[in-house]
Amino acid sequence: MNFDIDVSGSDLLSKNYTICIASTANGIIKGYKLNEEIVSILSSKYGQGVYRYKKSQKGKSSIKVRIYCIIIYYLFKSLNLKGEVSLNICRDFKGREDDIKKTLKYFLETLLGLDINHRFYFVKLSPDSNADKYAFLMRHDTKNQMKTYINISLEELERWLK
Repeated sequence: MNFDIDVSGSDLLSKNYTICIASTANGIIKGYKLNEEIVSILSSKYGQGVYRYKKSQKGKSSIKVRIYCIIIYYLFKSLNLKGEVSLNICRDFKGREDDIKKTLKYFLETLLGLDINHRFYFVKLSPDSNADKYAFLMRHDTKNQMKTYINISLEELERWLK
């Protein structure tokens, strides 16, 4: 199964930043939008040194990549998939591709049992990609009316940050 992964928003630690996965062939679309409360708590605790990431530019970049991968993990977990998966990942975290691969390999292959087998492709997604379209739509959905969202609690995010 082939999935596109895209985001919408200026910075992962900002309100309404959205991460979306989509499989056009199967009509699967799932997404998560960070709300103001979670962003505020994550930023505050990061600043206080609660998480294992150092308070530096590299540390801030590392925690953003980790949160990104955690959200992708929960998006795939919500689908209860088995078998082979190929990932077309939009280049939103330039220079962090190896970190993303390693983390997603652990989350998706080891924890969820998906077979990715090095099918990670960092690409510029087509504007016709459902992941691109829906990430944008979800970010601008002020009433959270779309049925594509999953809920991820602060505790679920923090479980992988400490």
